[in-house]
Amino acid sequence: MNTATQPSPPAAPATKTRILFVDDEPSMIRVLKMGMRPMVNEWDLHFAESGEEALALIGHQPFDVVVTDMRMSGMNGAQLLTHVMRQHPQTVRIVLSGYADLSEVVSCVGLTHQFLTKPCSLEDLKNCLKRVTGMKQQLGHEKLRALTGGMANLPSLPKLYLEIAEALQSPMSSTERIADIAARDPALSAKLLQLSNSAFFGFSRRVFSVAEAVQLLGVGVIQSIALAVPLFSAFDHHKCPGFHLEQVWDHSVETGVIACRIYNHHLDDSHRAEQAFAAGVLHDVGKLILAEKLSDQYSEIIQESHATKLPLHEVERKHLGASHAEVGAYLLALWGLPVPLVEAVACHHNPRRCANHNLCLAGVIHIADALQHAGSAQPDALPTRVDVDYLKYIGMEADYEIWRKEHQEKNRESV
Repeated sequence: MNTATQPSPPAAPATKTRILFVDDEPSMIRVLKMGMRPMVNEWDLHFAESGEEALALIGHQPFDVVVTDMRMSGMNGAQLLTHVMRQHPQTVRIVLSGYADLSEVVSCVGLTHQFLTKPCSLEDLKNCLKRVTGMKQQLGHEKLRALTGGMANLPSLPKLYLEIAEALQSPMSSTERIADIAARDPALSAKLLQLSNSAFFGFSRRVFSVAEAVQLLGVGVIQSIALAVPLFSAFDHHKCPGFHLEQVWDHSVETGVIACRIYNHHLDDSHRAEQAFAAGVLHDVGKLILAEKLSDQYSEIIQESHATKLPLHEVERKHLGASHAEVGAYLLALWGLPVPLVEAVACHHNPRRCANHNLCLAGVIHIADALQHAGSAQPDALPTRVDVDYLKYIGMEADYEIWRKEHQEKNRESV
């Protein structure tokens, strides 16, 4: 038998990302064709001048990204994206449109991952497409991308669901009251941050906090959207045995509070404190997606985590090929949330992935997450451990001990 080393077969060419642009203005199609020409080696580009033509192309072979105008003769952008969402939920859906009013935004809130306004520079459009196409590598499992891409909203606690619904229907509601409720709800927090970071509203800066999002959007806009489309949905606690939404909510908010305290009292950075609270509230949104979309399988994963005393994210990765951290970060990135928040969610179990020698936002969320779990009074709280090697890597073992003792003392005082 010939044991000589055989030459390896040539590597298969990487599949290009398929992107479809849809606009009924021939002049706009010409601009897009010329502007996107430098990307032909990376992207497989297609163009359609109507929704009907786009559907024919999509029916032949699905696309990774669809970028569509909103106002078109015949089938409009919302109708096109409705079909795409139902038939190909893994496809990233982007609206690139001018002359939009609030009613048009409302019609595509649950259909669109990102909303860009004309005029939009070709460089900004390319950067947006690079970000969303690059996310595919972060969540390699096609099934997980499909179920995450198909999420129009996230489930909420029935109690908060009713509370925010009542507040939004009341003509006397203030931004402070709505912000207070929303800040305790990861589902609504994520949706409001998605809307406030949308190019449609034209805010000059990235929005990191729910309070700022509510202030900028205004009660009237939020009421209009909430009354027309479901921003969130009540979660059926019978759907996924072993998954307790109340615990996820409490843990998420408490993690945000701890992270905020670390920045305010130990790192003297009040600006990052607001980001830290939002990141803490959002860090486990991936659990909501898995519990909602993979209820039976996720229930078994939770049971295995309890039985083996292994951290939930390790059991998730064993069975799904990814953890709730990557799943949640993928959705938030699709929704266009600021990169630091997405990175903090993605890396909160392994902050060394950020390749930052200093304490970064993901590291603070990792520490706050571990501190909250360590001090939890819930008898069935899932185990989470701080990464000691990470603390050594950034030289903060002593600081962590100070924060741990402080957190223990606060827990004793609250008993």
